Amino acid sequence: MNVTLTSRTVVKSMVLAAMLTTISAESVFAQSAASDPVAELADLFAFVDPPCTGSGGTGCEADPEELIVVLTMNSFAPESAQFSPDVEYHFYFENDAGEERTIDCSFNDTQRITCAGMDGLSVSAPIDTVRTNGDLRVYAGLRDDPNYFDLDALEEFSQIGIAAYSPPGNDSLAGSNVLAIVLGISISAMPAGAEPDHNLNKIWASSERVAGGGINGAISGSWYNPQQDGQGWVIEVVGRGSQDPSFLAYFYGYANDGEQLWMITGDSEIDGNQATADIYRPTASGFGGDYNPGSFVLGDVVGTVTFDFEECDSGMVTFESADTATLADFSNDLTRLSNIASLDCSLLATGQVDRVGRPYIESLIPGDMIDEYKSNSDQASWNAAYRSTILGSLNVLATADGNPAWNGFGTADDWGGILTDDRLQIDVKKAQSVDYLSIELSQLVPQDWNDSAGRALDYDIHETFFNVIITSFDPFIDDYLDGNDLPFLNNFPFLAEPH
Repeated sequence: MNVTLTSRTVVKSMVLAAMLTTISAESVFAQSAASDPVAELADLFAFVDPPCTGSGGTGCEADPEELIVVLTMNSFAPESAQFSPDVEYHFYFENDAGEERTIDCSFNDTQRITCAGMDGLSVSAPIDTVRTNGDLRVYAGLRDDPNYFDLDALEEFSQIGIAAYSPPGNDSLAGSNVLAIVLGISISAMPAGAEPDHNLNKIWASSERVAGGGINGAISGSWYNPQQDGQGWVIEVVGRGSQDPSFLAYFYGYANDGEQLWMITGDSEIDGNQATADIYRPTASGFGGDYNPGSFVLGDVVGTVTFDFEECDSGMVTFESADTATLADFSNDLTRLSNIASLDCSLLATGQVDRVGRPYIESLIPGDMIDEYKSNSDQASWNAAYRSTILGSLNVLATADGNPAWNGFGTADDWGGILTDDRLQIDVKKAQSVDYLSIELSQLVPQDWNDSAGRALDYDIHETFFNVIITSFDPFIDDYLDGNDLPFLNNFPFLAEPH
């Protein structure tokens, strides 16, 4: 399998899909998010502040003061990367008492972020600036990518399993940046949990394109049907911005009598990836310098034309004639012949684009399901829709130690249920911070826990996940990576400065 590190979607899916022979290669790519980088989510982190990293609970008796939630997106972001006013970000919280809350964040045209929710919390800030308002603080900007893993070892893992990991480890994300949103929520402002000693929260986040979807200026260019070479369309999408584009189309061809024929659209209506417009057959006289503008006559509407774009390079055009005796109805497939070099095309749909909870779970989803998985905002439907698929992928992954039998913690069915609920678990009443999945492991025993868990920036979640699912830490799978390429900050927003 050849892999090009062009987006975090490639990286996230590559993490597990490479070794899952039951999953198609298409799972390396999630097309809708990859073509919409500000909506392509990379990672979600949730940890308490201040944490206590001592073991056994000693010195960790004091409750933490703040929940820190970090959402990263636009992997391998350039220095010029910006947030979009057309994309909103949603953070979802549900505690063990069944209390549900959300915080929603959006950006304006000047790159100012506003976040609000959680029973009236609200804060606004320019990018690259920390602002606090009461029990909520926020930061948004370009930062070093906090995740780390060895892509070369993962590729080899698909061939030889856990034997692929050997020193020295290589951080494939070293030197890369992401856009990030960091929230700080006072724990006192969060709904209380069901037990006095615990407040277990499940957290996930999503990106939603609220505007700028569908046909846009990058669809402009020349289009034709290769089976009818010699006639075709020139399409232009123009306007003052993605909010209100206008669609223009020009037809160049021939009438039944052999005369050259050109037509031009008038008022148009754009609905997602479809454009509909009246079309005219203008006339005039004079050539070049002898052209007489006073002779130009737009004429009556000769028909209605509808363009349906399946993707950036293919679509269909349908012409419904106002007078079939003169111009007959027709429908043709279209292929892009040329485009505007400076515009990258993507037919972006409004609605939820991506979601993220636990790391790498989407890599257990086949390629033909990944966009559906990412766009599914109905958390109550996830178990019925994806549990059997995730369970099947886990059973394949578990054989990477050479043992065909399940050798991970608990049972594959246990983890099928746990991971299908694709939300981070964090106990905001606990200051001790030990490792990713520590609460889930305690729940399997079952026993009480004294750990906030969640996902701290320094957790080696790749190493932990593989050990839990494949070997129960016996043998221990070491990825030989000691941490991020840059040191994290000790204070808000905690992420390292960008490269």
